[in-house]
Amino acid sequence: MLLAIDVGNTMTDFGFFGSEGDPLFYRTRSRRDITLQEAKASLTIFIKSIGEKTLPVEGAIIASVVPSLTLIYVALCKELFGVEAKVLGPGLKSGIRIVTDNPKEVGADMIAAAVGAKEEYGDACIICDFGTATKVILLDETGAFAGCTIGAGVGLQAESLSSSAALLPEVSLQIPAKILGKNTNDCMNSALTYGNAFAASALADGIEKEAGYPCKRVLTGGFSSTVAPLLPGYAHDPYLVLKGLASIYRRNAR
Repeated sequence: MLLAIDVGNTMTDFGFFGSEGDPLFYRTRSRRDITLQEAKASLTIFIKSIGEKTLPVEGAIIASVVPSLTLIYVALCKELFGVEAKVLGPGLKSGIRIVTDNPKEVGADMIAAAVGAKEEYGDACIICDFGTATKVILLDETGAFAGCTIGAGVGLQAESLSSSAALLPEVSLQIPAKILGKNTNDCMNSALTYGNAFAASALADGIEKEAGYPCKRVLTGGFSSTVAPLLPGYAHDPYLVLKGLASIYRRNAR
């Protein structure tokens, strides 16, 4: 069994990939103050809840945008499963070209998402990743990471509205029945759901026009389920990064 871990600013995802059957996924919040013992306890509870179908773990790979948590999960893999986790970064071959001004600036999560998209959907693909940040990524017709846009994510926008505007409440993210809201809750949710979905779709349209060829479209990330009903033409693949990580691990194991 292979364990892939995607450590994001808001959520941490775990994927267990075996030689048979579908992968098993687990998602928890990313706590900057989590201890190794707490992380071990949380993952152990999940493993026991599914009857230990994830065991034995014989390899692990991590993509992380939170350096302090990288250390926690590397230690977790060692103590809980006895494996040395590979960390996506220099020294690991992703199998994908990065055609940007400074390839070292590209986050591990975006590289893994691109690899996952290439493997699952082929070249010429636009990935809309709704995470802590919303990223719209182009995997070009040669299969290269050709650039992206990065903006504040759905959760950050919701948090900023309620914390910065005294009269605006916290909202639970839901798609209102209509775009035009008639109360504060619906008005905020409309901008957060319809607004973000439409913005990402417009960016994808613009990227496709710049590229000059049609692209498949994929929706992923922790907040992707919130906007998925508004983007029916997109393949919804919430654990695309984990699939990419599994592919990268296998490439480097060979």
